[in-house]
Amino acid sequence: MNDTRLKKLLSLLERECLDGAFFATGPNFQYLLDCTELRWQRLEMNNIAGISSAINVPDALLYVQKDGEYHLFVIPSRYDDLKHEKNVHVYYLDRMLDGIERVLKGKRFAVDAPARQHLIDVLKGLQPDVEISDGEKLMRELRMFKDEKEIKILEENARFTDAAIEWVVNQFKEGMTQYEAEDLLMQYAMDQGCPDFSFDPTIGFMTRQTEQSKELTFDHRRTLVEGTGIAFDIGFVRHGYCSDWGRTLFYGEAPEFLKKGYEALEAGQVNMINHIVPGKTNINELYGFVHEEVKRRGYEEYLRFKDAGSLGHQIGIECHEFPMLNNSVDFILQPGMVFCSEPKLWFPNEIYMRVEDMILVTENGARSLSQFDRTRFEIK
Repeated sequence: MNDTRLKKLLSLLERECLDGAFFATGPNFQYLLDCTELRWQRLEMNNIAGISSAINVPDALLYVQKDGEYHLFVIPSRYDDLKHEKNVHVYYLDRMLDGIERVLKGKRFAVDAPARQHLIDVLKGLQPDVEISDGEKLMRELRMFKDEKEIKILEENARFTDAAIEWVVNQFKEGMTQYEAEDLLMQYAMDQGCPDFSFDPTIGFMTRQTEQSKELTFDHRRTLVEGTGIAFDIGFVRHGYCSDWGRTLFYGEAPEFLKKGYEALEAGQVNMINHIVPGKTNINELYGFVHEEVKRRGYEEYLRFKDAGSLGHQIGIECHEFPMLNNSVDFILQPGMVFCSEPKLWFPNEIYMRVEDMILVTENGARSLSQFDRTRFEIK
């Protein structure tokens, strides 16, 4: 167990008058134990913008008591992953309930999302008057701010992603399909020992002034030809943490108004980063900084999500973490937060443009962890 994270959790348990908390295999489990090589992504839980789904019965369970004692219940196949921890109890799934019953104290518990309903049913069976609170909401306070180790991993993941895209772009050739482009990316990840993507990756082909350029959809059978916009949305899971990256590149010589549009989008992103003042800048201001520069350059009509001010999300163990970036969120940015800003332009019957960077809030401002060349737009 990570001692610093445990102490912070205990402080929250005390504040919320809770007797303990339960965390099944998933992001909070990984965070508290600092077990970055434990594989759970896409197996037990999928969380996109707070909508979670999970298997019903956990293969590993962490129970933290308010006095600081904690217990790990694991099935035999998980034991090798967690045998270095203290108070590890090995049970088959059918016997895990017996183990919990022997150590359970109190009646007010936080339970997180993976296997939530199963655990609620178990606790109610053991303690009929049990009171359950939201373990996800509790943990957001801890996971929102990254420590030095987490920042280092996220920075390394951003560099890895930049390198992956650079390699893939250099393999592009006319006539290849979107399937083939995405297969190249997958093969690169496998060759580099990367265990998974953060989400279903997209290298979307959209050739201007064709039927395919009239809607914001991508067909994997499309081929790369002169005049194609290539919209990337890519992320990898490495060392237990995610990356998320986006750009649009243009295959061939782009019309001047598209080149200037891309420059405006990149400039809007940079303007937003440069305006961040830790402890002062509110999340709900961020979209406005992008909008301001894009409008100044004459491309406001193409900017997407102006009403909601939707710009992106925090990132860490999960790709989409809270707080989200939009006009309705009232939260002051603080050092140690890492978020993904992904402004977009849509040119009907032309191409779809996106820029996405992982951005770290520092003590003095903010900086992009993604370092892909902002001036690079045309390729061939």
